[in-house]
Amino acid sequence: MLCLALDTTGPACSAALVRGDLTVAVNMAVIHRGHAEYLGPQVQTLLRDAGLTAKDLNRIAVCTGPGSFTGLRVALAFAKGLALPRSIDVVGISALQVWAAMADPDSGGTVLSSADVRRGEFFSQRFVTGQPQGTPVLHKAGEGAHADIKTGSAFDAGDIDPAVLARLAMAVDPELYPARPLYHRPPDAKLPGGIDPFSARV
Repeated sequence: MLCLALDTTGPACSAALVRGDLTVAVNMAVIHRGHAEYLGPQVQTLLRDAGLTAKDLNRIAVCTGPGSFTGLRVALAFAKGLALPRSIDVVGISALQVWAAMADPDSGGTVLSSADVRRGEFFSQRFVTGQPQGTPVLHKAGEGAHADIKTGSAFDAGDIDPAVLARLAMAVDPELYPARPLYHRPPDAKLPGGIDPFSARV
């Protein structure tokens, strides 16, 4: 299986091509802004340099967040646009799960994967032998998941390794890991009249 992995959730714009245990190619660039303009040419170059085309892809993996509210949607939209006409499966993997796999590559322990999402809050999820326990939780520092941090090892947010993202995506059922954004809190923006855009029906 050949998998293209994409991450635009943070300052970096990252892409990787992975076939089984082999990392075919990786491209990571810290650009802070302009992910939408950068990602397309980045993927095109990655495929061309590897002697491949989009038709060779069997799966596309996307990091779903948490991360930049706008940024994480860039890779999601790009992946779906690339996959739809070619009937390629798109799999969404959270940054929390990628960080946990990076911290515990053998999936042999317990990891509390945590992102500092500002305002004195963390977005955390526990993983045991590589498997997520419950859903991610937003909480204050020292509360919730962090209160019993001594029971496992902690891993705080860092760069996403797109090759790790790809390998996680290749090991799961696409039906169980849809490519949907994972937001740590609702957006501050409101529709006219103060309507929450997440509750509005169009």
